[in-house]
Amino acid sequence: MPASLPNRRSAPATLAAMAVLLLQGACASLEGPDYGVYDHAPGFNRASFDLSERIDNNFFEPVARSYSDIMPEPVEAGVLNFFANLRTVDSSINGFLQGKPKSGGTDMMRVLLNSTVGVGGLFDVATSAGFAAQNEDFGQTLAVWGWRNSRYVYVPLVGPSTIRDLPSMAIRAFLPRLLFGGGYPLWASGVDLLATRADALTLTDTRDAAALDPYAFTREAYYQRREFRVFDGDPPLDDFDDFFDEPDDP
Repeated sequence: MPASLPNRRSAPATLAAMAVLLLQGACASLEGPDYGVYDHAPGFNRASFDLSERIDNNFFEPVARSYSDIMPEPVEAGVLNFFANLRTVDSSINGFLQGKPKSGGTDMMRVLLNSTVGVGGLFDVATSAGFAAQNEDFGQTLAVWGWRNSRYVYVPLVGPSTIRDLPSMAIRAFLPRLLFGGGYPLWASGVDLLATRADALTLTDTRDAAALDPYAFTREAYYQRREFRVFDGDPPLDDFDDFFDEPDDP
């Protein structure tokens, strides 16, 4: 992947935050705790990562760059908002499952506002109205319920995960089709995938520009981001230390 950062437009706040976490991950790979303690199948995971990178470099990334170059920014944002609005249903449910009614209620209001005033989710009016995205998922719910540590796995063509987070990845991938049933066309899934990859160009460019070992960089940044989200951005020091203990089985 090209090492230069795209200068077509400034990255959204979420991308900027992720870029910071990725850079922190790079530092961790050199100085911090050994996240590799969770990587019990490095041979498989590295092979999966390398295969995914080759396919991405030769197909998905060029298509995503063309999409990003051709598509007007308001349309790009609308597509991302539409699919994010659908997945906010999942975030709302998991907020309640984690015993955080305020979080669940906030996401519920986001869905209601963006689906109506936001024209079916094409416009994010909820954020400006004071209802910020909570970004909850079932993997975080399982962590809150007690499944703190889990083994790392790189899913081919999908990305980094843990055994604990795999069900959440599947739920979020198939949620639009579950909500619409037979009325959800197959091409919409392709648009969802393409828009998501285009939105991640800044992150992968940042990673490739900064990482000595892109595989370890991706793994460590993933763990940092997940820990950050499980504790809503404020992990207790004792729990943060426990995060680096040997993982539970699996």
